[in-house]
This record gives sequence, structure tokens and C-alpha cells, in this order.
Amino acid sequence: MKRISVLIATFLVILIIGCTENPVYNDNYYANIRTEFYTLNPNGWRQVPNNSIQWYQEFRLPTSGFSNYDYVGVMVYYLNQFDAWEALPSTRIFWTDNDVVYSDELWFSHNLQFLYIDYRNTIPGIATAPKDAMRIKAVYFDDAFYRSKTYKDIDWNDYNKVKEQLNLKD
Repeated sequence: MKRISVLIATFLVILIIGCTENPVYNDNYYANIRTEFYTLNPNGWRQVPNNSIQWYQEFRLPTSGFSNYDYVGVMVYYLNQFDAWEALPSTRIFWTDNDVVYSDELWFSHNLQFLYIDYRNTIPGIATAPKDAMRIKAVYFDDAFYRSKTYKDIDWNDYNKVKEQLNLKD
């Protein structure tokens, strides 16, 4: 028993001595993340010109916090029938009683001013925009990862160099 107590005491002393008094933190990395919620209203859908099966809605991007949307990442989700956030793009495939396959699709894109939510419905003969409101969550994040000192020497425009330096595999 005495031997076990000595071993435990020795282990605890080594553990305490091994701790540093002033740990080093990387304070040069920060992430600017913003979440916005939108509602896709049934009467807000605009039909894509010259296309009878595709509609879209647009939302102005947040004006504060980001200097250039060319360098901003965006992830978009919709609240599905299970009350869970489902990432876009989303495609659902259906069959009619006559074995005709059709689908509805929801995806997003953005430019420097707007977030676009697109919807396509290929129901044969009766393609329509959604009749119910949908909740959308958009997460915007800036290029802090790219600006961090950890990755400052990577040429992000050269795929092979990025792959090599981050040890990525195809």
C-alpha cells in the first residue's frame, strides 16, 4: 500500500511540475461569424425568366462585419419537416403512380449584395413554387482562417501547394 501511495505522489508531483505558468495562446486568429434567419414566404417567389419550373427569392447580405463578400463563406440551411436544420443544397426525388420520376430542389448562391435561394420543381404539368413558408438560416464567416499566422505562407490560389502544405488527399 505504501508503494502505491509513493507512486501516486510521484506521479502528481511530475504532473504539477510539467504545467507551465504562462501558457502560450494564439491570439492572432479570430473568426467573424454571423448567423441570419430569413423566411421564404409563398408570395415572395419570383419565377426565373424563360423557365417554367424554377423560382428564387433574394435577401440583402448583412452590411456590417464583412468587408468583401468575395472572401466570405456562406452555409445555408432550411428547417425541414422534422424541425431540424438541413444543409442546402437539397434534392428530393418522387414517383407518380404512373412511375414518372420528378424532383424538387432547393439551393443557394450569393454575390456581393444578395443571398439567393433557388427552388426547382419538376412535377409533370403542375410545377409550382412552394405553398408554405420556409425558415432559412444563413451562416456567414469571414476569411480569418486564411489570414491566421499559422497559414500565412500558403498560396491559396495554387491548389497543389495548398494540398501539399495541409497534407490533403484527393
